[in-house]
Amino acid sequence: MGLIMAQGIRHMAIGLQSSGKTTFAAALWYLVDSKEVPTLLSKGAHTGDFAYLETIATEWADGWQVPRTGTGQHENIRMNLKDQLTGQDVHLQFVDLPGESYERAFATRFLGNNVVEAFEEATGLMLFVSADQPRDDVTLLDLAKMLQENADEDKLLEEAMAEATFDPAKTPRQVQIVDFLQSIQDEPLYLGVERVAVIISAWDKVVAGTEPEAWLKEKLPLLNQYLGNLDAEVRIYGVSAQGGDLPDKKKGGREVERKALLSFAKATERIKVVGNGAGQHDLTHPVRWLSSLEGA
Repeated sequence: MGLIMAQGIRHMAIGLQSSGKTTFAAALWYLVDSKEVPTLLSKGAHTGDFAYLETIATEWADGWQVPRTGTGQHENIRMNLKDQLTGQDVHLQFVDLPGESYERAFATRFLGNNVVEAFEEATGLMLFVSADQPRDDVTLLDLAKMLQENADEDKLLEEAMAEATFDPAKTPRQVQIVDFLQSIQDEPLYLGVERVAVIISAWDKVVAGTEPEAWLKEKLPLLNQYLGNLDAEVRIYGVSAQGGDLPDKKKGGREVERKALLSFAKATERIKVVGNGAGQHDLTHPVRWLSSLEGA
C-alpha cells in the first residue's frame, strides 16, 4: 500500500500481495535517481532517512528480486519529485503495508487505524494487479468440464461441499479487490475517488501486442466492470518494472535470466510502460496523470 501526496492532493497505491507495488517503488526511485533516461517527473530535494528505498533500489538494479514487505511490517517511503514542464512539486509518500492487510480486512471486515489514517483525504488510487498470477476463480466444475464432457457435476459438487471449509484468503483476488474498493468508499473513510490508475505489473508475461484495457477485460472481468461503473476517471497501464524473472538473492538460481537483464547498458531500459502515450521507460507518467498535471 502506498500514500502519494501531490501538491496537497493525496493518492493511494494499493494492491494485494505480490502485485508489484514494492518493485514499482524500487524501480521508480532508481529511475529518477540515476537520470539514465528521460522522465516527465524528476527527483526533487530530499532530507531524512531513505535507507529502505536505497536498499530495494540497489537490489533491483543488481538483478535480484525486490524483497516484499513481510506480515506485520511496514516501511514509510517518501519521494519528492518535480514536474519537468511546470516546475511544480509532487510528493510521493508510500506507507508500505503487506498485502495480507487487505486479505485480513476482507476476512474480518476490520481496517486498522494505520490503514484508515493513510486513506484520509485521498482522492485518487494507483491500483496494482499482476499479470503473473494464475487464475484463482476456477472451480472443480470448471475443471471437470475441461477434462470430460460427461462429468457427474452433482456428484463432484456433493464431494466438494462435504470437504470444503470457507477460507476468505482463497476468495478470488478480483473479488477481494472490488470489496476493498467498495469498503474504502463507505464509512468511516468515505473516500471520494476522482482518478484510478490501474497498473498491470509483470507486463512482460503478456502476449506482445495486447492492449492493457483488453487484458483487464478478459482476465479480470469483475474488476473491469466495477471500474467501468465507478464515478471516476480510469486509466490502465501495462508495466514491467523489473524486466523479467529475477532470482531471490538468498536462494540463488536463475543466473541465466539475471545475466540477460544485467546485459542492458542502462538498468532503467529494463523498464517497460505501455498505454496512454507513456514513454517506454517512464514510470512517472501515471503519477503525473493522477496529479492532474497532464496538459498543464
